Amino acid sequence: MINELSARFGLDKELPSVIQLGLAFMLVFTGFDTQAYVTETALHSISLREPDRIGPHAGYYGLSITYLTFTASTFFTPLIVGWIGAKWSMFVASLAYTAFMTTFVLVNNYLFYAMSAVMGFAAALLWTAHGVYMREITTAGNASRNSGLHWGLNFGSLLFGGVMLILIFRITGQSQVMSMEVITYIFEGLSVFTVLSNILFFLLPDFSERSASSKANFCTTIGRTFALLRDRRMLLLSAMFMYNGLILSFYLSIYPSCLSFSKSLVGVGNEIIAYFALVTSLGQISGGFFVSFMSKQINGFGYLPTMLLAIPINIITFVGIFITFPSDANMRTSTGPTILPPNLFIWLFFGLLLAIGDSFWNTIRTAVLTGLYSKNSSQAFALSKFFQCLTTCASFFYTGSVNLRIELLIISIFLFFASVTFGVLYRMMGKEALDVRENVEAVVIDLHRVKPSDNGHRKINTITMY
Repeated sequence: MINELSARFGLDKELPSVIQLGLAFMLVFTGFDTQAYVTETALHSISLREPDRIGPHAGYYGLSITYLTFTASTFFTPLIVGWIGAKWSMFVASLAYTAFMTTFVLVNNYLFYAMSAVMGFAAALLWTAHGVYMREITTAGNASRNSGLHWGLNFGSLLFGGVMLILIFRITGQSQVMSMEVITYIFEGLSVFTVLSNILFFLLPDFSERSASSKANFCTTIGRTFALLRDRRMLLLSAMFMYNGLILSFYLSIYPSCLSFSKSLVGVGNEIIAYFALVTSLGQISGGFFVSFMSKQINGFGYLPTMLLAIPINIITFVGIFITFPSDANMRTSTGPTILPPNLFIWLFFGLLLAIGDSFWNTIRTAVLTGLYSKNSSQAFALSKFFQCLTTCASFFYTGSVNLRIELLIISIFLFFASVTFGVLYRMMGKEALDVRENVEAVVIDLHRVKPSDNGHRKINTITMY
């Protein structure tokens, strides 16, 4: 039925799958990203009433455990994706997200830390399978469009999450302490979104072909993953992946903490975090759809042109944060001096730019890996997440020890190296290797899997993971 509607409106058949995948990710992260904003407050509230039940800073420790297991799991998840396919891997991972939400009702130290470890594995499986599935459904010339559209839909989660946070903080009177009744209401409500994502993942079309030859053994899969580390293209891209990891930690935790800890603005309470979620949702969605639209107008727009837009956006953002926040705003409640007077709208504007820049870099990563690593896409996406999580873990580790300005300096250094190495890759591979590859790679990957479709045109039925 969806394909019939697509044909009626002149849309290609892969577009409904991209939209459904984006909606599934939007729902699962409406639940997960929203809980990330309130988990520490919720667990701290439980700890104040029942200190033997869970520690006051369990939220931070749980996040560290999640990214630690995420990093380790990136080497194993390609094997699982090869066994059960990308669609079912995403479905299984989404079930773990739902289970994680429900643990907050009966939370304790052991259960929370155990589920945090499970979440790290589930996240690695979800994102590895996501990369493979995007490769399976993407046909000639549509890599940048599909990537941008997916990211735009995905980050609609922040829009719903922001609205929900506003309601939460108004119900609780912006108090730092939540009752168990409110906590139960919050996380049971968020679990509804993840359950809906379970349904959408379950209903996704399955394009994987799990023949005996695709079920590589453990050693073979690990060997293929490590073999990519010797690929000079992957080594050049690793700088971009590590920069993505630093932006991720800054975007999800450090900058929201700065907004919360900076008390220079009188009368601004916890609702500023909800406003931040709303503007970042706008930034992610607009950035994703912008790249998707421009990629259909300009061949190869999702590569070097997108990066050339992302760089100045990032620089303006970092400089703006540097001059409008106290230097210790990332570590503690602060009323310290700033170079320029703080302003709520300026802070939120920098949040908007941060989201747009992050959307651009994520689109570049997906488009490049889809184009360059068609035959070993799961290993390539797993390695990209491995490098990303290395710097994310490191950032969470040292954030409590360095001030905001040093944090921004570190991120800026990685921005420089990411930009230079991607430029070297683009020049080394040539315009044809990236821009034109997007148009032809899907056709020449594996000719014995290309056959006439019903309308006489050639199409790719599946993409084999080698």
